[in-house]
Amino acid sequence: MRKLKWNLLLLAGMFMAVSCNNDNDDDNMVAEVDREFAVAAAESNLMGVRTGQLVQANAMSQDVKDYSTAMAEYYNTATTDLADLAGRRNISLPTTLGTMNQQDYDRLAALQGADFDSAYVDWAVRSNQQSIDMLRAHMDATSDAEFRNWASSRITTLEQNQQMVESIQETMNEEMTEQ
Repeated sequence: MRKLKWNLLLLAGMFMAVSCNNDNDDDNMVAEVDREFAVAAAESNLMGVRTGQLVQANAMSQDVKDYSTAMAEYYNTATTDLADLAGRRNISLPTTLGTMNQQDYDRLAALQGADFDSAYVDWAVRSNQQSIDMLRAHMDATSDAEFRNWASSRITTLEQNQQMVESIQETMNEEMTEQ
């Protein structure tokens, strides 16, 4: 009986110690929504950087190359700023592409000239819109002011770049129709 009481007391003490353990300060805790967002945004930025390099090697259209140059500036700034924010929150960011992005990259990398231009522009229109939607959704979902500000500061530039790539897409579609 004495052993049973001792074991129960020991078990209760362990339970209390574990449940009261708070090694993380509230200031250092990161909401899962912010962690997931940071990882997704970092991968999106990485994909943007990598496809920008493809454009310089594979594109034929000067408009596509100019657009890519504008996006490279966006992605470089966004990547640096996000890495700083993630570092302050102890969030590890990916350094490689996920499966879906890698598949898109491989598909684009296999193309050259006008075929590349068309596929890249179609991908860029979809990707930009997904990024804009992701940023807006995260601004609504997060309670972290720095993440909200980071997302907010990216939307205007992405919207301008979206208009640019949609214009390129429209011109390309008109040229194809004329042929």
